[in-house]
Amino acid sequence: MSAQFCPASCPLKLLDRKPERLVVTGLRCCMAGYAYGDIECWETAWRSYSMELGTDDARKLMGELQYWVRTLRAHSTRPLSVFPHGCGHVCRDECMALSLIAALQDHDQPAALLAARHLSGAHEGDAPLELAAAGRSYADALIAAGQKLLSVPASVIHSIAAFGSGPAAAQETLH
Repeated sequence: MSAQFCPASCPLKLLDRKPERLVVTGLRCCMAGYAYGDIECWETAWRSYSMELGTDDARKLMGELQYWVRTLRAHSTRPLSVFPHGCGHVCRDECMALSLIAALQDHDQPAALLAARHLSGAHEGDAPLELAAAGRSYADALIAAGQKLLSVPASVIHSIAAFGSGPAAAQETLH
């Protein structure tokens, strides 16, 4: 569950935007909850969502988030990498997760499937479709709560995919 790189030089503070912060925080906390079996991880996600959105929207989003993360874990063919909760940077897998949800919000199915394939490592079969289908409900719930992610075109998804793909991927840190 370690992250592959840390792009600190990005001029846009991506996690300063509430929609992106919610997705990344939710992903990190749920992944940590599964990895460590600690309810406090899910409680951290709940506190973050309820503080940012109020309890009504948080309750709806948390169910969709957990279903999406559960589906991601079930269909991933490789270990997933996320930074710890509170880190101000995003890693490759977190960028792919944001790209997937953004593409679903934009109804860009080809970009969503591209991000799902790169995120899960499953390039064949139904896994990318199932991951996108699970993400669709989460993306729609975010929209219903007024949380629209920045659009991510397929060309950017290809660029994100190039990070961490070389022989030294596990050690690569960008600052």
